[in-house]
Amino acid sequence: MARKKTMTSTLLIMMTLVILMLNACARSEPAVDVEAQRTSFAETANAQATMTAEAEPTATDTPEPTQTPTPTPDITDTPVMTPTESNGEAPPPGGGTDRGVVIIQDPPDNTRIRPGNPFTVTWTIENTGTSTWSVNYYALFHAGEQMGAPDKVFVWLPVPPGTSLPISVNFIAPESEGSVTSNWKLVNADDIAFYDFSVTIEVSAAGEPQPATPTEIPEETPDERPTETPTPEPTEERDP
Repeated sequence: MARKKTMTSTLLIMMTLVILMLNACARSEPAVDVEAQRTSFAETANAQATMTAEAEPTATDTPEPTQTPTPTPDITDTPVMTPTESNGEAPPPGGGTDRGVVIIQDPPDNTRIRPGNPFTVTWTIENTGTSTWSVNYYALFHAGEQMGAPDKVFVWLPVPPGTSLPISVNFIAPESEGSVTSNWKLVNADDIAFYDFSVTIEVSAAGEPQPATPTEIPEETPDERPTETPTPEPTEERDP
């Protein structure tokens, strides 16, 4: 009986100790603040997002290439070479001096031509300068009545100094009667005029149907002399 009481007392004491120990453990554990945990979790998430954003390369806008305007070149008028006035001489391209003079004109000035009639004027021009005229030299219509002639007539053969060359131009007489003049220039290969010449005709219904032409000189032929035939002398008859 006494043992049972002793054991009972011992169990009670042990249970009391266990309860005390449990209470002590419960008191030592701190209370959990739920709001603080939420705030901590949110700050941690923001910090991680910030670190991730800093670690990732930021996309920068690539500037589009700007088109540089190309400067437009100024358009300048190309100067047109026109024959310059001269006093009868000009420096040629290869050196020396360009000079000329008409020595023959066919037909001569004041020749009468019928209205609308075609005709040809030939000027024989002598090279009185010190340069050779090349085939790039030409006669150029300058003023007056062109009468259907071309603007240019080129020299068709080189002309050394001291020699001459005929230059022919085809015309058509105007339909109206009267005196008509056509003025021309001789121009070198650099388009510099150095000699002026002209022709004047009289347009008349009573004019010559064809322009005057040089008289042809007949070729010389050997003198034709009658040949003498010898007269036979009479023979003397001899008596038998």
